[in-house]
Amino acid sequence: MMSSRVWTAFAIAGALCAGGCSSAAAIQEARISEQGGFRNPEHRLAAAEDAGYCSAEVLRWHYDEPAATLRLADARLMLDCCGKRAIHVERIDSLYEITERDEPDSAGGRCLEQCAFDLSVGVHDVPRGEVYVKLLRDVVDQQGSPSVVWSGTLDLGETAGAIVLDSTPADAGCQARSSSRRRNTTVAAR
Repeated sequence: MMSSRVWTAFAIAGALCAGGCSSAAAIQEARISEQGGFRNPEHRLAAAEDAGYCSAEVLRWHYDEPAATLRLADARLMLDCCGKRAIHVERIDSLYEITERDEPDSAGGRCLEQCAFDLSVGVHDVPRGEVYVKLLRDVVDQQGSPSVVWSGTLDLGETAGAIVLDSTPADAGCQARSSSRRRNTTVAAR
């Protein structure tokens, strides 16, 4: 059974293409975890439960050549526990620009505690060969524009790979699995 967030991503992608997709639109499916990351390690493209999940932020990718689908998962992304997250892909020829967006929720702002999240996206109609990926992070209340987290080339002649984005071990906020956090302080978005 698909989660409502995945169906929402399909609906958004369909709405974007309702009037005809431009070459920059990428047909995609997105998943965003609750606090603590995906319970199922396969959603973050890990083969088994990650014993070292909290030790590093890792971007994993998997290419399904028969389906021409590239899946990317950013695992153990540390963000404020309170807020709204999204992931989106723009495609321009063989460039795939992935933007992770984090913003305060409109009602409560921020709670100033860090929690682990996983974000993944699947992009359809990706031909085999080399593709250039640029991963951007847009924390809207901390910076003026998205910052580049990683950029590089993926060889889709291979079926899978992993890139360590941040090797700094996470603190206790990484261990919390979908617990409800009480807001200590509310910080309004700028």
